[in-house]
Amino acid sequence: MNTLCLSALVASAVLLAGCAGGSGQVRPTDLRDSAQSRAGDLESIRYEVGPCHGFCPVYSVEVRADGTTTFIGRQHTQVYGKQARQNGAQAFTQLQRTLAPWQPVMDQQRDSSGCGVRITDMSHYTVTWTGRNGRQAQLLHDGGCRSASALSLTHLLSEDIPEQLGILNWIGTPAMTSTPDPARAH
Repeated sequence: MNTLCLSALVASAVLLAGCAGGSGQVRPTDLRDSAQSRAGDLESIRYEVGPCHGFCPVYSVEVRADGTTTFIGRQHTQVYGKQARQNGAQAFTQLQRTLAPWQPVMDQQRDSSGCGVRITDMSHYTVTWTGRNGRQAQLLHDGGCRSASALSLTHLLSEDIPEQLGILNWIGTPAMTSTPDPARAH
């Protein structure tokens, strides 16, 4: 085999390996050890929930290392604007452990694990880990992905974590209130 053919073959193999392994998708088990070793280096974890083509809640949550939890309801939430509560440092540690399997390496942005079948009009999630040194890692997650790992992450972000942080009632669907009928007031 001549040098030109061999070079082309090696270049093709490198490109294929890049396509297979460099898809930008994070599988939970790929990152567990490196994320857990950095637990003490984190200053905050924030996640934002973007709109869908309907009435999905739109909000952000930031949990700082001391457990201060800040919620900002933007659209289709039970409460609007900024709400805060103190959950204690153990809540931050628990959140970090819960999300560690999905945390990318610092200074990287990744997509969540394989999508599988996808519903196109669901919420998108952005999870940002910020270190004490200001470095960040970011995970982008499409709530419309139906693979097992994607559904697991969607469930964590939309239900389990809000419940653990005590903010689930801030997210809920706004209650429909009826305006009193003046004719019936008499």
